[in-house]
Amino acid sequence: MPFSFFKPKKFKPDFPIIPLYCTEEEVRTQLGKHAPVVEEEPESDHTISQKLLVAETQETCISVGIWDGRVRFTNYRTEKFNQSDGLKGRKLGWFVDYYGGRSEFGEPRDTGYMIFWPNPTKKIMIVFGLHMGPVRIIDQDPEHWPQT
Repeated sequence: MPFSFFKPKKFKPDFPIIPLYCTEEEVRTQLGKHAPVVEEEPESDHTISQKLLVAETQETCISVGIWDGRVRFTNYRTEKFNQSDGLKGRKLGWFVDYYGGRSEFGEPRDTGYMIFWPNPTKKIMIVFGLHMGPVRIIDQDPEHWPQT
């Protein structure tokens, strides 16, 4: 007799997923539905964002790096599914599936602290922190971010 409480739970975000091609105004609207939006200096991310838009609840902090009025990266730092490596793996799996599935991604690089997983088809990178399970999605299309 199978018990429903023994079934593995699937990760499903209960926070907004910010499309990489959004404008700053669209980001403010979407984040505003999650929590109050605060604009911050990018500090360590100043080379890939001009400003950060941050919306934080007790469980989830979403920060979006903006460059020239559009999304360059999005960080999702959530307590959801951080209790074990297996749950963190399910969280990472959800983001990989959402952004094209494993077949679109190249080989992941594991540094022991983070996993870097490129999707050359969509020209994005997923960065996953192994300790607390934050996820960063980075737009890596050089046509969007010309070098000056």
